[in-house]
Amino acid sequence: MHLHLECSSGISGDMFLAAMIDLGLNLSPFKSLLGDIGLRVTIQGHTLNRHGLLGTALDITPQGEQHFRNLNDILELIEGSGLTAQAKEKSRLAFNRLAEAEASVHGLDITEVHFHEVGAVDTLVDVFGCFWALEQLGVQSVSCSRLPWFRGFVDTAHGRLPLPAPATVRLLQGKPVYPTDFEQEIITPTGALILDQIVSQFGQGPLGRLQTSGTGWGSMDLGSVPNGLRAFLLESESRAALEDIWILESNLDHLNGEDLGSLFAALQTAGALDFIYLPGVMKKNRPGGLLQVLCRPDDLTRIQETFFEHSLSPGIRRRVSERVILPREAATLQTPLGRLRAKTVHFKDHTFTKPEFEALQDLAEKTGRSVAELRYLLGASKEHQDKH
Repeated sequence: MHLHLECSSGISGDMFLAAMIDLGLNLSPFKSLLGDIGLRVTIQGHTLNRHGLLGTALDITPQGEQHFRNLNDILELIEGSGLTAQAKEKSRLAFNRLAEAEASVHGLDITEVHFHEVGAVDTLVDVFGCFWALEQLGVQSVSCSRLPWFRGFVDTAHGRLPLPAPATVRLLQGKPVYPTDFEQEIITPTGALILDQIVSQFGQGPLGRLQTSGTGWGSMDLGSVPNGLRAFLLESESRAALEDIWILESNLDHLNGEDLGSLFAALQTAGALDFIYLPGVMKKNRPGGLLQVLCRPDDLTRIQETFFEHSLSPGIRRRVSERVILPREAATLQTPLGRLRAKTVHFKDHTFTKPEFEALQDLAEKTGRSVAELRYLLGASKEHQDKH
């Protein structure tokens, strides 16, 4: 199954879980799972009609005195929970990611991070519930709409901070956003974390056969706009999604190697999906080449300006092209040398998992081996395991 999220008025952890309930998720087993690890909390979903649309709102009420938790506290809860091995691993990755984001924006070491608001029971429920819900609904890939940008201020344990909150901004990096007039925290750090961990592609919509839909209501009054997250569950034979991308290209014969290197770096920093430089012979028998750059529609203006600024090309050709994307998701690869961050791609009934290059680089630094040597060793290890 494929899940598509429509986030036109934001997302929070409880909105996501409420939307899953509205899709048909039975939350009773999850409540028992929380009780088994000592999380005393009352979770109640109820149907609401807002703006003529039925949906589900979720009340999460902690019982008893609550304590702030650090990363190790949360990892211990995950390990002792009744989640599946896969859901445990995804929960570990999610909270590590959140700790890294908090540490980076507040100038702390990851071990010094105390989660304050996001360490409360309701956030634990949201993150655990997210991965549990996806397994229960048989979701194998997730896509999402562009994300609404918002402004204002929020009071936190660190004091009054601008919106989006610093950790939220870090988690939204690399994701397509657009401006709005919202002056409330319509995307919470937990909501941003969920998007960061489960969404494999952003676009105008999904591709597949629609099975059911649901709406998870938030608690904010946004005036004429209902504060809700819409979720669509689809089935597709290929489980692929369609999206439009822009192709920008220009013939360059006036840049030296250093200039080209600077241009490539600038395009990468600006968020280009990919680029390729094909050497050739230009007019007047000058050596040069064709530079082709791919970018998302939301990034077109920024990428085009970067292209012009760093190439000083007098003109850029551009066109829209449609591409088919196989569902992808973050994963962890177990190897004889330890765990590696990886990416899993689904095609028909097959899955393919390979380690992220950055993860191999980190392992190379720790082990003193080259990335090429690690690829060979890990490949040989997998071949040996397959034979036995």
